[in-house]
Amino acid sequence: MDYKQEDSEKGVYHKLSLMESEYFKKQPNVKPISAFRRILPQVFASAAQNLLILDLAMAMNFPTIAIPALRGIRNRDIDEVITFTETHASWFASMAFICQPIGSILSGVIVEKLGRKRAMIVVNLPHIAAWLMLYFAQSIEMVFVANLLLGLGVGFMEAPVITYVGEISEPSIRGILISMAQIGYALGCFILYLIGASTNWRNTALLCCIVPVFTMFAVSLVPETPLWLLSKGRKAEAQKSLQWLRGWVPKENVAQEFHDIQRYNEDSHRCVACQKTEQKCNHPKPSLGQRWKELFRKNTMKPFFIIFSCFFFSCFTTATSMRPYYIQIFEKYQIEPNQMTVWIGVVGVLANLGCAAGVKLFGKRTTTIVSMGGITVLSIGLAIHTWKELPRGLTSFDKLPSDQEFGGSASIIAMALFLGLAFCTNVGIISVPWIMVSEIYPNKTRGLASGLTAALNYTMFFISIKTYYDLETSISLFGAICLYGAIGFLGTIFIYIFLPETEGKTLEEIEEHFSDSKKKLSDRKIVSQKLLN
Repeated sequence: MDYKQEDSEKGVYHKLSLMESEYFKKQPNVKPISAFRRILPQVFASAAQNLLILDLAMAMNFPTIAIPALRGIRNRDIDEVITFTETHASWFASMAFICQPIGSILSGVIVEKLGRKRAMIVVNLPHIAAWLMLYFAQSIEMVFVANLLLGLGVGFMEAPVITYVGEISEPSIRGILISMAQIGYALGCFILYLIGASTNWRNTALLCCIVPVFTMFAVSLVPETPLWLLSKGRKAEAQKSLQWLRGWVPKENVAQEFHDIQRYNEDSHRCVACQKTEQKCNHPKPSLGQRWKELFRKNTMKPFFIIFSCFFFSCFTTATSMRPYYIQIFEKYQIEPNQMTVWIGVVGVLANLGCAAGVKLFGKRTTTIVSMGGITVLSIGLAIHTWKELPRGLTSFDKLPSDQEFGGSASIIAMALFLGLAFCTNVGIISVPWIMVSEIYPNKTRGLASGLTAALNYTMFFISIKTYYDLETSISLFGAICLYGAIGFLGTIFIYIFLPETEGKTLEEIEEHFSDSKKKLSDRKIVSQKLLN
């Protein structure tokens, strides 16, 4: 919806006519630039942000490398002084997720106070300390404290990572740029598994410490988001930021877009009463308590329900819950575990490239439906294979015979099923909800809502991973796979009914869709209100 600037200064908002709108689209002295130059700085900025994702992936998957060595299952050094029991392993695999919700909630406050850029620099500090502590650790307590710091750091990263790319990118490339973050995550997993297969867990931690140090330098080179700068009244800086992000162009080239961003910022920061009457808002800024109340309005709760449900289905599927125990699970299927974890990392990178292509070609909704459908089918296939090839009641925590051999046709089938699960998990249901978090919430609550969503997601991750040991030892490896397959089936139905398509839509159009009280939760099609008017 377009408005006259001079009338907004009087406190009344009027829609622009079509001819008046064309004025902003035909600015004089606009310097033509190539699409490559326009997109390049957005890629640079998102690449710097993706280094955070790289470190985040290493932190979240580090238990996969450390647990086998500390339990003495595989890759244990002779002079290692720390030993894990099964209980220690269960807590180590999941305890970082306890701190992540705390960090995620606080990150929503930090990102609004410091800004997206400065927040992305500060959040690296806990991880630098944690990686060094893991390298020098001489006790179980020190390892656990370092793991808690990793979890806290991951939580701190969520809000700035989620909001930054969504606010700097154009709608036409926002989906693919945000999906690049998931490629960064998969690349982080691959690098971690590759290092873990080549050296011990302590050296792996030390090498991981390089990433947050370099990230702080890289993020310092990119601009703050124009939308956050406008929200703080820093108009000149916001315009310069937009000029940088659109190809280092003069201000005339971004006049129309900057006008739209200003209007969107003004509208989204008006109180509810002024929004309804289309009046300029002169009321004082809302307190933190009032901003928390905004979270419970329909335009935030409706997308929250959808995203929260998607995260639930992503947490309680086979590949997600089993991840910390990959080494011992692969051994039960006679799969060489070190090589397999590296292949899992490779498939993760390919899957996220597939996600970027799928989102661009088919949209987020179709990509996610295919992902969940694939998880369901492959989980059923893995359950059948487990029933046929493994002893009844077997768990991955049972000890292997000393003459265990790897290879054979059965192991090849199991490899294919596990790699297929890793691909389907990463190509959609793991990646797409994170993409949508950066765009689906209204501007007024985006920072807090994205932080809260991440916090609840990690709480579910904790429950999923912490209960896996009890679940598998209670109903066996076969039973656990069957349960996750059933959850995948329910997830496929839910996504088909409720998940809207946001690809190619502006942030304003998405916000208007969820703000429309006439629309049901199952109304999936987002239509531009400008076209309707």
